[in-house]
Amino acid sequence: MKTQDALSLLIALEERAARVYFHFFRTFRDDREVARCWWDMARDEYGHVGILKMVRDLVSPEAEAGQIGARLWSLVDVVERCEQEAAAVESLSRALELAIQLESSELDALGHRIVQSLRSELPEGAARPFMAGDAHCQRLVEAAGKVPDLHLRHRLETMLGGAKGR
Repeated sequence: MKTQDALSLLIALEERAARVYFHFFRTFRDDREVARCWWDMARDEYGHVGILKMVRDLVSPEAEAGQIGARLWSLVDVVERCEQEAAAVESLSRALELAIQLESSELDALGHRIVQSLRSELPEGAARPFMAGDAHCQRLVEAAGKVPDLHLRHRLETMLGGAKGR
């Protein structure tokens, strides 16, 4: 798979994840704190889309993506499933469960990897927005404070601990 094609697929997946989070923003906007979580999550994902589009425009059309291409295709199922289930979400607990699935996927890691592979052509820190996993997890943990599901909160806190270790 060509790097430009891999970037196009990654852009589409990031945009779909952003739309899921924006859907949650609209669904839960009556709770200002929870709505802010989803707004910030969507904003970050849309930011990734913009960065990836700029990177795609810099990449040589002949450049190969290597193993990243195959790994991206496995994410299509994850994002599609979350997208479909998000349309019917009525509870914050379920929205958080879907966010855990998206955040624990390789989506941001692959974006970071592609951008890092081109670091000699990009400004320092260009890949930094893809390392916001701990900020995403922290937002989700704060939103989870609104649900009585202790197991869900524990999973998010565990994920946050893992994100800090990256």
